[in-house]
Amino acid sequence: MDGIRDWWEQRSEGQMTKYRRPPYPYCPWCAAPLPEEDPFRQECASCGFVLYHNSSPCVGAIPRDEYGRVLLARRAIDPYRGDWNTVGGFLRYGEDPIEGLKREVREELGVDCEVRDFILMGADTYGPDGPALLNAYFSVRLLSGRLRARDDIDACRWFAPDGLPDNIAFESDRQALRALFRKVKRPLGRGEEA
Repeated sequence: MDGIRDWWEQRSEGQMTKYRRPPYPYCPWCAAPLPEEDPFRQECASCGFVLYHNSSPCVGAIPRDEYGRVLLARRAIDPYRGDWNTVGGFLRYGEDPIEGLKREVREELGVDCEVRDFILMGADTYGPDGPALLNAYFSVRLLSGRLRARDDIDACRWFAPDGLPDNIAFESDRQALRALFRKVKRPLGRGEEA
């Protein structure tokens, strides 16, 4: 374990600023000790399994209404229980990102959606000391149905761009909202629709 602590203390400035977990001590397949030299890739000398430390892929939907408001969801789980964030979550293993986004909207709001535009891809962590995330955000149009908070949210609410709550859970959510508002304020190009 001293190798992990040494690496953690001596990592270079700017490197891995969002990566909060050191390498794992044991192989998840055979339980043999894993080398600690590389914090991103650990190859088991016993069985050959390679453990890559990658960011978990996530998707976020930002619904907009005819008044330009955005729909945010209040978290009912940790981290950041009670704070607001975009509708979305973790992709399942091998899941198509657009299908995963639609699934998350159905799970959390109980309605289907139409994916409109890509907004932003941003890195973050799942809580202050959580694992690394890679979030892809999209604007969506909600299809007919009654909105109801489900799954891991306990409320959803429409917010005007100048009336967003102060307690937005994730920095990447804030980045995506800023990017969306910049995008919708720019003049439309020839042939573009609002």
